[in-house]
Amino acid sequence: MTVQIGLRTPTGQSRVQVDEHSTLRDLIELIKSKTGLSNFSMKYGFPPKALDISPALLDASVDDLHLRGETILVTPVDSAPPPTSLPPPSTEPKPKPFTPKGIEPDQTSLEWPERGGYLAFGGAIGLENPSAALRNQVADYILSHPNEYNKAILGDEPHVYTTRMRRMDTWGGAIELSILSDIYNLEISSIDVKSLRVDRFGEGKENRVIILYSGIHYDRIAFCMDLSYPVEVDVTQWSTDDDEVLEKARQLAQQLQRLHYYTDTTDFVIKCEICDWIGQGVRQAGQHEKETGHSQFGEMQITD
Repeated sequence: MTVQIGLRTPTGQSRVQVDEHSTLRDLIELIKSKTGLSNFSMKYGFPPKALDISPALLDASVDDLHLRGETILVTPVDSAPPPTSLPPPSTEPKPKPFTPKGIEPDQTSLEWPERGGYLAFGGAIGLENPSAALRNQVADYILSHPNEYNKAILGDEPHVYTTRMRRMDTWGGAIELSILSDIYNLEISSIDVKSLRVDRFGEGKENRVIILYSGIHYDRIAFCMDLSYPVEVDVTQWSTDDDEVLEKARQLAQQLQRLHYYTDTTDFVIKCEICDWIGQGVRQAGQHEKETGHSQFGEMQITD
Protein backbone atom coordinates (compact mmCIF):
# COMPACT_ATOMS: atom_id res chain seq x y z
CA MET A 1 0.00 0.00 0.00
CA THR A 2 1.28 3.47 -0.84
CA VAL A 3 1.45 6.45 1.47
CA GLN A 4 0.96 10.03 0.25
CA ILE A 5 3.16 12.70 1.81
CA GLY A 6 3.17 16.42 0.99
CA LEU A 7 6.43 18.32 0.65
CA ARG A 8 6.86 22.07 1.04
CA THR A 9 10.37 23.14 0.06
CA PRO A 10 12.14 26.34 -1.09
CA THR A 11 11.46 25.32 -4.69
CA GLY A 12 7.73 24.68 -4.36
CA GLN A 13 5.07 22.30 -3.10
CA SER A 14 4.47 18.76 -4.26
CA ARG A 15 3.14 15.38 -3.20
CA VAL A 16 5.05 12.11 -3.27
CA GLN A 17 3.90 8.53 -2.98
CA VAL A 18 6.02 5.98 -1.14
CA ASP A 19 5.44 2.43 -0.01
CA GLU A 20 4.17 2.16 3.55
CA HIS A 21 7.24 0.05 4.38
CA SER A 22 9.64 2.71 3.05
CA THR A 23 12.00 3.93 5.72
CA LEU A 24 12.84 7.41 6.89
CA ARG A 25 16.18 6.92 5.16
CA ASP A 26 14.36 6.26 1.87
CA LEU A 27 12.23 9.39 2.33
CA ILE A 28 15.30 11.55 3.02
CA GLU A 29 17.01 10.26 -0.14
CA LEU A 30 13.83 10.97 -2.13
CA ILE A 31 13.74 14.56 -0.83
CA LYS A 32 17.42 15.00 -1.69
CA SER A 33 16.81 13.86 -5.26
CA LYS A 34 13.77 16.11 -5.67
CA THR A 35 15.25 19.27 -4.15
CA GLY A 36 19.00 18.98 -4.75
CA LEU A 37 19.52 19.74 -1.05
CA SER A 38 22.08 17.74 0.92
CA ASN A 39 21.46 19.18 4.38
CA PHE A 40 18.03 20.11 5.68
CA SER A 41 15.70 19.90 8.64
CA MET A 42 12.18 18.49 8.51
CA LYS A 43 9.04 19.57 10.34
CA TYR A 44 5.52 18.18 10.22
CA GLY A 45 2.15 18.41 11.97
CA PHE A 46 0.35 21.38 13.43
CA PRO A 47 1.85 23.26 15.03
CA PRO A 48 4.97 22.14 13.14
CA LYS A 49 7.33 19.98 15.17
CA ALA A 50 10.78 18.72 14.28
CA LEU A 51 11.00 15.26 12.72
CA ASP A 52 13.72 13.28 14.46
CA ILE A 53 16.14 12.11 11.75
CA SER A 54 18.77 10.75 14.09
CA PRO A 55 20.54 7.51 13.02
CA ALA A 56 18.48 5.42 15.44
CA LEU A 57 15.27 6.22 13.52
CA LEU A 58 16.52 6.09 9.92
CA ASP A 59 15.28 2.51 9.48
CA ALA A 60 11.81 3.19 10.93
CA SER A 61 9.01 3.04 8.37
CA VAL A 62 7.07 6.14 7.36
CA ASP A 63 3.93 4.34 8.50
CA ASP A 64 5.36 3.70 11.98
CA LEU A 65 6.36 7.39 12.16
CA HIS A 66 2.73 8.37 11.39
CA LEU A 67 3.67 10.40 8.32
CA ARG A 68 0.73 9.20 6.24
CA GLY A 69 -1.04 12.25 4.76
CA GLU A 70 1.30 14.70 6.50
CA THR A 71 2.95 17.72 4.87
CA ILE A 72 6.65 17.99 5.62
CA LEU A 73 8.35 21.40 5.71
CA VAL A 74 11.88 21.07 4.34
CA THR A 75 14.26 23.83 5.43
CA PRO A 76 17.86 24.04 4.14
CA VAL A 77 20.59 23.91 6.76
CA ASP A 78 23.81 25.73 5.91
CA SER A 79 26.70 23.47 6.83
CA ALA A 80 29.39 25.24 4.80
CA PRO A 81 32.49 26.42 6.71
CA PRO A 82 32.74 30.17 7.36
CA PRO A 83 34.37 32.03 4.44
CA THR A 84 37.93 33.23 4.79
CA SER A 85 37.08 36.48 3.03
CA LEU A 86 33.99 38.56 2.46
CA PRO A 87 31.84 37.41 -0.47
CA PRO A 88 31.17 39.80 -3.36
CA PRO A 89 28.01 41.92 -3.08
CA SER A 90 24.91 39.97 -4.04
CA THR A 91 23.09 40.90 -7.23
CA GLU A 92 20.02 38.88 -6.26
CA PRO A 93 16.77 40.73 -5.50
CA LYS A 94 16.30 41.62 -1.86
CA PRO A 95 14.24 39.04 0.03
CA LYS A 96 10.82 39.93 1.28
CA PRO A 97 9.36 41.52 3.18
CA PHE A 98 9.39 44.90 1.43
CA THR A 99 10.80 47.42 3.88
CA PRO A 100 9.72 51.08 3.69
CA LYS A 101 12.54 53.49 4.46
CA GLY A 102 12.88 54.17 8.17
CA ILE A 103 11.35 50.80 9.13
CA GLU A 104 13.49 47.79 10.02
CA PRO A 105 12.90 44.53 8.06
CA ASP A 106 11.81 42.62 11.16
CA GLN A 107 9.09 45.23 11.73
CA THR A 108 7.30 44.39 8.48
CA SER A 109 6.94 40.75 9.43
CA LEU A 110 5.64 38.91 12.47
CA GLU A 111 7.19 35.69 13.70
CA TRP A 112 4.68 32.89 14.13
CA PRO A 113 6.51 30.09 15.98
CA GLU A 114 3.32 28.08 16.53
CA ARG A 115 3.15 27.53 12.76
CA GLY A 116 6.88 27.47 12.16
CA GLY A 117 7.30 30.65 10.13
CA TYR A 118 6.42 34.31 9.62
CA LEU A 119 3.53 36.48 8.50
CA ALA A 120 4.93 39.10 6.14
CA PHE A 121 4.37 41.20 3.04
CA GLY A 122 4.70 39.08 -0.06
CA GLY A 123 3.24 36.24 -2.04
CA ALA A 124 3.36 35.53 -5.75
CA ILE A 125 0.17 36.42 -7.58
CA GLY A 126 0.87 34.20 -10.57
CA LEU A 127 0.12 36.78 -13.26
CA GLU A 128 2.36 38.51 -15.76
CA ASN A 129 2.07 42.28 -15.22
CA PRO A 130 -0.52 41.72 -12.46
CA SER A 131 -1.60 45.36 -12.17
CA ALA A 132 -2.68 45.60 -15.82
CA ALA A 133 -4.18 42.11 -15.77
CA LEU A 134 -6.30 42.81 -12.69
CA ARG A 135 -7.45 46.17 -14.05
CA ASN A 136 -8.60 44.55 -17.29
CA GLN A 137 -10.38 41.76 -15.43
CA VAL A 138 -12.26 44.27 -13.29
CA ALA A 139 -13.21 46.43 -16.26
CA ASP A 140 -14.42 43.45 -18.29
CA TYR A 141 -16.46 42.20 -15.33
CA ILE A 142 -18.19 45.58 -14.92
CA LEU A 143 -19.11 45.74 -18.60
CA SER A 144 -20.49 42.20 -18.52
CA HIS A 145 -22.70 42.95 -15.47
CA PRO A 146 -24.52 46.17 -16.51
CA ASN A 147 -27.46 45.68 -14.15
CA GLU A 148 -25.23 45.23 -11.11
CA TYR A 149 -22.68 47.92 -11.96
CA ASN A 150 -24.53 50.91 -13.39
CA LYS A 151 -24.04 54.67 -13.16
CA ALA A 152 -25.81 54.82 -9.79
CA ILE A 153 -23.23 52.44 -8.30
CA LEU A 154 -20.14 53.60 -10.17
CA GLY A 155 -20.78 57.34 -10.19
CA ASP A 156 -20.08 57.38 -13.94
CA GLU A 157 -21.31 55.61 -17.01
CA PRO A 158 -19.77 52.09 -17.04
CA HIS A 159 -17.75 52.71 -20.21
CA VAL A 160 -16.29 55.92 -18.72
CA TYR A 161 -15.52 54.24 -15.40
CA THR A 162 -13.86 51.21 -16.99
CA THR A 163 -11.79 53.31 -19.39
CA ARG A 164 -10.43 55.19 -16.40
CA MET A 165 -9.89 51.98 -14.41
CA ARG A 166 -7.70 50.50 -17.15
CA ARG A 167 -5.27 53.43 -16.77
CA MET A 168 -2.28 52.96 -14.44
CA ASP A 169 -2.83 56.32 -12.78
CA THR A 170 -6.26 55.33 -11.41
CA TRP A 171 -6.49 53.44 -8.14
CA GLY A 172 -9.24 51.05 -7.15
CA GLY A 173 -11.08 50.51 -3.89
CA ALA A 174 -14.06 48.69 -2.44
CA ILE A 175 -15.83 48.14 -5.78
CA GLU A 176 -12.75 46.58 -7.32
CA LEU A 177 -12.06 44.35 -4.30
CA SER A 178 -15.65 43.12 -4.35
CA ILE A 179 -15.33 42.26 -8.05
CA LEU A 180 -12.00 40.49 -7.62
CA SER A 181 -13.55 38.47 -4.82
CA ASP A 182 -16.19 37.21 -7.26
CA ILE A 183 -13.70 36.59 -10.08
CA TYR A 184 -11.37 34.49 -7.94
CA ASN A 185 -14.07 33.07 -5.64
CA LEU A 186 -12.16 34.22 -2.57
CA GLU A 187 -13.03 36.33 0.43
CA ILE A 188 -10.72 39.35 0.52
CA SER A 189 -10.14 40.61 4.05
CA SER A 190 -8.72 44.12 4.03
CA ILE A 191 -7.21 45.48 7.26
CA ASP A 192 -6.92 49.25 7.53
CA VAL A 193 -3.58 49.98 9.21
CA LYS A 194 -4.72 53.33 10.64
CA SER A 195 -7.97 52.14 12.26
CA LEU A 196 -7.32 48.34 12.38
CA ARG A 197 -10.81 47.91 10.87
CA VAL A 198 -11.32 44.68 8.92
CA ASP A 199 -13.45 44.96 5.76
CA ARG A 200 -14.53 41.66 4.24
CA PHE A 201 -15.42 41.33 0.59
CA GLY A 202 -17.11 38.11 -0.53
CA GLU A 203 -18.15 36.76 2.86
CA GLY A 204 -19.37 33.18 2.81
CA LYS A 205 -16.66 31.86 0.49
CA GLU A 206 -14.51 28.90 1.45
CA ASN A 207 -11.06 30.55 1.37
CA ARG A 208 -9.65 34.02 1.94
CA VAL A 209 -6.69 36.22 1.18
CA ILE A 210 -5.63 39.04 3.48
CA ILE A 211 -4.36 42.49 2.50
CA LEU A 212 -3.20 45.50 4.51
CA TYR A 213 -4.44 48.93 3.47
CA SER A 214 -2.16 51.89 4.20
CA GLY A 215 -4.59 54.53 2.96
CA ILE A 216 -3.19 54.63 -0.57
CA HIS A 217 -1.78 51.16 -1.14
CA TYR A 218 -2.75 47.53 -0.62
CA ASP A 219 -0.08 45.04 0.47
CA ARG A 220 -0.89 41.36 0.25
CA ILE A 221 0.45 39.34 3.15
CA ALA A 222 1.66 35.77 3.18
CA PHE A 223 2.87 33.04 5.49
CA CYS A 224 6.43 31.93 4.79
CA MET A 225 8.65 29.36 6.46
CA ASP A 226 11.68 31.58 5.98
CA LEU A 227 11.90 35.21 4.80
CA SER A 228 14.67 34.27 2.35
CA TYR A 229 12.51 31.74 0.46
CA PRO A 230 11.10 32.73 -2.94
CA VAL A 231 7.56 34.12 -2.85
CA GLU A 232 6.32 31.29 -5.06
CA VAL A 233 6.32 28.90 -2.07
CA ASP A 234 4.48 31.24 0.30
CA VAL A 235 1.01 30.47 1.60
CA THR A 236 -1.36 33.25 0.55
CA GLN A 237 -4.78 31.65 1.05
CA TRP A 238 -6.42 30.39 4.20
CA SER A 239 -9.72 28.83 5.13
CA THR A 240 -12.32 31.39 6.20
CA ASP A 241 -12.70 29.25 9.34
CA ASP A 242 -9.11 30.14 10.29
CA ASP A 243 -9.74 33.18 12.48
CA GLU A 244 -6.30 32.81 14.04
CA VAL A 245 -4.55 34.02 10.90
CA LEU A 246 -6.85 37.04 10.69
CA GLU A 247 -6.01 37.96 14.28
CA LYS A 248 -2.31 37.52 13.56
CA ALA A 249 -2.68 39.82 10.55
CA ARG A 250 -4.31 42.45 12.78
CA GLN A 251 -1.30 42.18 15.10
CA LEU A 252 0.97 42.85 12.12
CA ALA A 253 -1.20 45.83 11.17
CA GLN A 254 -1.01 47.12 14.74
CA GLN A 255 2.78 46.81 14.64
CA LEU A 256 2.82 48.90 11.45
CA GLN A 257 0.33 51.37 12.91
CA ARG A 258 2.77 52.17 15.71
CA LEU A 259 5.35 52.96 13.03
CA HIS A 260 2.85 55.25 11.24
CA TYR A 261 2.81 53.04 8.15
CA TYR A 262 -0.38 54.64 6.87
CA THR A 263 -1.38 57.76 4.99
CA ASP A 264 -4.22 60.15 5.73
CA THR A 265 -5.39 60.95 2.21
CA THR A 266 -7.41 64.02 3.26
CA ASP A 267 -4.34 66.26 3.48
CA PHE A 268 -0.90 64.75 3.03
CA VAL A 269 2.48 65.07 1.37
CA ILE A 270 3.63 61.79 -0.14
CA LYS A 271 7.09 60.38 -0.82
CA CYS A 272 8.10 57.51 -3.07
CA GLU A 273 9.97 54.95 -0.99
CA ILE A 274 11.94 53.82 -4.04
CA CYS A 275 13.32 57.04 -5.60
CA ASP A 276 12.50 59.74 -2.98
CA TRP A 277 10.12 61.60 -5.33
CA ILE A 278 7.84 63.97 -3.36
CA GLY A 279 4.31 64.96 -4.35
CA GLN A 280 0.91 65.73 -2.90
CA GLY A 281 -2.27 63.70 -3.00
CA VAL A 282 -3.46 60.50 -4.60
CA ARG A 283 -3.59 61.94 -8.13
CA GLN A 284 0.08 62.94 -8.20
CA ALA A 285 1.08 59.59 -6.67
CA GLY A 286 -0.90 57.78 -9.35
CA GLN A 287 0.80 59.78 -12.08
CA HIS A 288 4.21 58.98 -10.60
CA GLU A 289 3.33 55.28 -10.55
CA LYS A 290 2.25 55.45 -14.18
CA GLU A 291 5.50 57.14 -15.25
CA THR A 292 7.95 55.06 -13.20
CA GLY A 293 6.21 51.83 -12.18
CA HIS A 294 6.95 52.67 -8.54
CA SER A 295 4.08 51.78 -6.23
CA GLN A 296 5.49 52.03 -2.71
CA PHE A 297 4.61 55.36 -1.09
CA GLY A 298 4.71 56.80 2.40
CA GLU A 299 3.33 59.90 4.05
CA MET A 300 5.89 62.56 4.94
CA GLN A 301 5.74 63.88 8.45
CA ILE A 302 5.83 67.68 8.37
CA THR A 303 7.06 69.21 11.63
CA ASP A 304 7.57 72.77 12.75
